[in-house]
Amino acid sequence: MKKNIILIAIIILLLLVIVSGIIVYMIFSGKTAKKAEEPRKIDKNVITVTVGDSFVNNVKDSKKMCKLVLKFEIDKKIEELMLNRESEIRDKINLLIRSKTELDLAGQEGQLKLQKEILQAVRKILNSEKVVNVFFDEFIVQ
Repeated sequence: MKKNIILIAIIILLLLVIVSGIIVYMIFSGKTAKKAEEPRKIDKNVITVTVGDSFVNNVKDSKKMCKLVLKFEIDKKIEELMLNRESEIRDKINLLIRSKTELDLAGQEGQLKLQKEILQAVRKILNSEKVVNVFFDEFIVQ
């Protein structure tokens, strides 16, 4: 008799823990979904430009090739400057890519590091912090 009462109490306690866990999960997962739905603010002074078609280079100390298609997010005010210095920008990016080994380009870390290096190089060439970001439309090493 006592064993049955204890067993029923344990089962009820477990059910309460499971139900409360589900309720807590639903509350917290609902809040993160609402945050993701917030619209991004668009800066009308920032535009996206492409410098050339693609960059195809040999990977340093390897028989592999690297192909990149880049887009730059820039302030409208420097669009003409960027277009006028396109050859210099492409040359610097090609030099950067050719200096990378397979290990340097491997994984997300390699891609992020290259992205930062390209961004810094373009900012230096244009002598402007109005180059907001660089994006890879294509990133292939094979």
